[in-house]
Amino acid sequence: LMLSLPLLWFQTLSDNGRSLLSLVIITVATVSVVTTSGYRGMFMWFAAPMLLSLTLAWALNAFGSGQGIAAALAATTLMLLLFLRSLGRYASAVFMEGCAYRLAEQQSNQQLKAALAEADEANHAKTQFLAAASHDLRQPIHSMNILVAALSLRALDAPSREIVALLGSVNQVLSKQLDTLLDISKLDAGVVQAQPAPCSLDQLVRAHHAVTLPLAAQLGLQLQLQVDEAVWVHTDAALMARALSNLSDNALKYTPRGGTVRLIVRAIEGQALLEVQDSGIGIAKDEQERVFREFYQVGNIERDRNKGLGLGLSIVQRLCTLLAVQLSLQSQPGQGTCVTLRLPQVAAQAPAAPIGKLPPQPRGLRVLVVDDEAMVRDSMRWLLEALECQVFLADGTTQATEVAATQPLDLVLSDFRLQAGASGLAAIEAVRAHQPQLCAVLITGDTAPDRIREAQAAGVPLLFKPVSLEDLIDVLPQPRDSAAMVPPLPTHAAS
Repeated sequence: LMLSLPLLWFQTLSDNGRSLLSLVIITVATVSVVTTSGYRGMFMWFAAPMLLSLTLAWALNAFGSGQGIAAALAATTLMLLLFLRSLGRYASAVFMEGCAYRLAEQQSNQQLKAALAEADEANHAKTQFLAAASHDLRQPIHSMNILVAALSLRALDAPSREIVALLGSVNQVLSKQLDTLLDISKLDAGVVQAQPAPCSLDQLVRAHHAVTLPLAAQLGLQLQLQVDEAVWVHTDAALMARALSNLSDNALKYTPRGGTVRLIVRAIEGQALLEVQDSGIGIAKDEQERVFREFYQVGNIERDRNKGLGLGLSIVQRLCTLLAVQLSLQSQPGQGTCVTLRLPQVAAQAPAAPIGKLPPQPRGLRVLVVDDEAMVRDSMRWLLEALECQVFLADGTTQATEVAATQPLDLVLSDFRLQAGASGLAAIEAVRAHQPQLCAVLITGDTAPDRIREAQAAGVPLLFKPVSLEDLIDVLPQPRDSAAMVPPLPTHAAS
């Protein structure tokens, strides 16, 4: 109405003045199609008063002066209003459609966020379940492993030694499956840190081939090695070896007797390629992405334990992500599978000086074992006494403190989770209050990522149940009577 107010003096204006005023009013009315988003009520209440007033002004001017052009301009202004009304209807439809799309997009985003939160919660629950199940399984297996190791150190007749060897083999199978669960937990926890360094990929594969060759022969398979030249890369050799081990194990499991598995190392255009090929059952195209999922196995409906848990390729994928290695898979049913690891090649390095073997660990240590389960304490006592150690037992922090206050110790082996929510870290701190330089090692069957990170942050070495004889001997310190002061063990990462 305010913009139409100057039309009251329309008749007094010159032709140029009328034209300029008409141009301003028509421009504002046309632009209002956009500013009102074509909403019919808003647009008509804004544009109609201006354009209808302008139409009337030109019409009165035409009758007053008899000019035909004024009548034409009045008719044109009225038609413009009708045209803008149609254009506004279209603009409104487009605007409403856009709003509906944005609202739908917001709802989709909210649903997606809810689904991601639910998936994260389910993944966390799965990790916690695996950790709890692994812990509960590791306790008896740990005790059995220790007792088998203690028996192996005794003088036995041939039949008894064969039985002990069979028990050890059974334990190794169970331990390997639990270690696979532990690898998943470690990678999910983010405690596995890559330490890249120049690595001879061809030598790494040669060493793996030599170790795996007897197993392939036992399975009736040919394990072929194809290395054309020396190939150097910059990566973590230990993690790369684990990825290669998982790939070759998977190939051996799914290749029928009489088949062939090939380990190939080659360099192409500055890229180092490590390929594991097999002549096994192959993988259908629609399953090739799913084989990298946890617990997914091709052709193992009956859950044959000899084929593992279905975590090998999932671990390989996580390791490749950690090492920035490109992973690809090619396979056809009945024609085998080829998995390729691709990473940049680097210049050859000078051979490293050979590392001498560690001296044998001394015996006669005074060891405090802290565990809330009597079965585990007694098992550890049998094994440590077989190693000629003097053993003290405690079921928690209180008894451990009493022992440390009266007995000189060389080492404390403590379970991570004790009764009533107590922690082995607290027990170690209480013992070290009496003997600050005391070596300490945590032993746990808990593979929860939070638990692993907690041990890593504390800087205490961590062993996972079931503990092998070799692992235990590896952490034994020098006895107190062979050194003036017993230094603590290096605080390395739990991984």
